[in-house]
Amino acid sequence: MITLEQHELKSMLAEAAKIGADRAIEALVTYNLGDAAERLGISRTTLHRRMAEGKIKAVDGRITAAEIRRYLAE
Repeated sequence: MITLEQHELKSMLAEAAKIGADRAIEALVTYNLGDAAERLGISRTTLHRRMAEGKIKAVDGRITAAEIRRYLAE
């Protein structure tokens, strides 16, 4: 059993809430193809190839931050 002081628990909960909020915001952020390619560390040509292969999915011609994170985690 782990015992936490109230201030430790509040700190942990605040950090968890911040991480959750950051992920929610990240899901809404989108990048144009040039910026997405730069964040992925690949060329625009390679990005187009990955999109054609179905490895990276675009939404209205843009790439979401969540999609970039998902692809990089593979």
